[in-house]
Amino acid sequence: MTEPAPLDWKELEARLGRIEPEIAGEVLLDLLTDDISPLIALSRLLLALGGTGETEELLASVAHRWGRPLDARLRETARLLHDHREGCERVAQMLREHPDPATMSGPPEAVLETFRRFFDRSVARNEEASVAAYSLGDSGLLGKVTDEIVSLLGEWGLLGAGRRVLEIGCGIGRMQAGLSPNVAEVQGIDISPKMIEVSRRRCAGLSNVHFSLSSGRDLAAFPDERFELVLAVDSFPYVHQAGPEVVETYFQEAMRVLVPGGEFVILHYSYRDSLEADRVEVRKRSRQAGFTLVMNGAQPFELWDGIVFRMRKS
Repeated sequence: MTEPAPLDWKELEARLGRIEPEIAGEVLLDLLTDDISPLIALSRLLLALGGTGETEELLASVAHRWGRPLDARLRETARLLHDHREGCERVAQMLREHPDPATMSGPPEAVLETFRRFFDRSVARNEEASVAAYSLGDSGLLGKVTDEIVSLLGEWGLLGAGRRVLEIGCGIGRMQAGLSPNVAEVQGIDISPKMIEVSRRRCAGLSNVHFSLSSGRDLAAFPDERFELVLAVDSFPYVHQAGPEVVETYFQEAMRVLVPGGEFVILHYSYRDSLEADRVEVRKRSRQAGFTLVMNGAQPFELWDGIVFRMRKS
């Protein structure tokens, strides 16, 4: 039996007609070709369409035009929206209020202050949604993705009883809580005072977990060769948005605070939606800072769409 041809734009439009806006059609194509999970597809549709009602209408329209049996990934996306509708509404509101990277400009201090205010507001509305739109505001969904990240870091040999970890942009402390049983110490920094308050509350009682407020410009609070792993989970796009000088500083600072053999791991590098441009830039920044590039833009996760860049201090 021959394998069916991969679904493409031509077949999608022949089956469903034109999907507007086009970005929503791209999300559906990624979903139906198994490039992204239903969880990620739903969060992207909420962003593209602006709300739960619009997303529900699109999925209903697709189901009507698709015929039977409906693709399992489409069914799962619709189920997630139905089961997490209130959380999806919070996520949609947060996405509408998120500063638009395409229109942001100004000095690093102004960009960082804009994001600081946004995250202070967002975490007060919903803690899970404030750090991950794909959580749909649900702690269980966020926990599954967090576990997936921790598991992969362990498989790569980056965790262990004697290891110390620093996360840039810790948000609500979900990575600290997940990493705590697997390392000697885990530090988290963030530019949002409200995020730091929440992370301390959520990780109260974990003696090897520590948080501090950051300027968003450097790692000056930490001494040389302090950590075995410096981690940025979905936070480096905000560093990138602050400008090339800030990006360069963080690469140099990560090199400084890492022990020999330690790794700088970035999960998502920028907002520009160009993996090739990110790969070129990370290669350049790694070389300038003295890192050995171990992984340059891989997507190893099942639930999440995080793009991984790993750099090792020789």
